[in-house]
Amino acid sequence: MHTPRKSRLAELTRAAEGLRSRLPTTVGRGRGTSPLDDVARRRQSLGEIGGRIVSIRRLWRELVLSTAQQLAPSDLSLPQVATLYLLADGRARSVKQIAAELGRSHSATSRLVDLLFARKYLLAAPAEDKRLRLCSLAPTGEALLTRIDRGRAEQFVDLVRRLPAAERGLVAAAVAALATRAPITPPRTPS
Repeated sequence: MHTPRKSRLAELTRAAEGLRSRLPTTVGRGRGTSPLDDVARRRQSLGEIGGRIVSIRRLWRELVLSTAQQLAPSDLSLPQVATLYLLADGRARSVKQIAAELGRSHSATSRLVDLLFARKYLLAAPAEDKRLRLCSLAPTGEALLTRIDRGRAEQFVDLVRRLPAAERGLVAAAVAALATRAPITPPRTPS
């Protein structure tokens, strides 16, 4: 049985908040300061943050390659996985709507959706006209996304484990801050 995304987000947020509460408080300036203290004292502009994100290309490369390895057994493309994530919000959509939200042509999206139906990752509401059929995520599609999410989380945790304790705390606090401000999608309603 799968856990709704909202519950998983709540669990991750609680865990990150727990880590954040254990972060050391800022100590005086000088030689005894930690990286956490240094960052806490500095105000960073969004430009600085964006520049740092761009500079972590190696991390991005590792995450992308690992995700590609995870997807290899399923033989799904990035647009197909994006379609599954799009439908994970619980809203059924037509092929036309999916194409518009993904920025793809209708014909390419139609082929993509047909493949996802053939693999049982999607469900369709009955419609006389195939063009009007509404697509939604099937339990097998939700299970695939859960495996992808867990794999990505494990990989991220492995990367964070390599950091010194104070920096791990910074990452935990940043993840908690991002998670609490991320758009929350409604949980899927069973069909």
